[in-house]
Amino acid sequence: MAVYRIYLVHDDGRQDPDASFYCKTDEEAVARLRPPPREDMRAELWQGGRFIAVAGYLRRRPDERPHVLV
Repeated sequence: MAVYRIYLVHDDGRQDPDASFYCKTDEEAVARLRPPPREDMRAELWQGGRFIAVAGYLRRRPDERPHVLV
């Protein structure tokens, strides 16, 4: 099992930790990812330093790499 973390990322770049949990697979963890209720933030799923997925409204900054939407 691995530890996964969900971070809420605001349009201005601020990050707030939201949840930490254990899952056996990336697919299990992605199933727990939900878009935040506000349009000025998105939820990002990470396992350690590895980006897994993103959910919610995505307003990219020019210096930000593209993400895969869930």
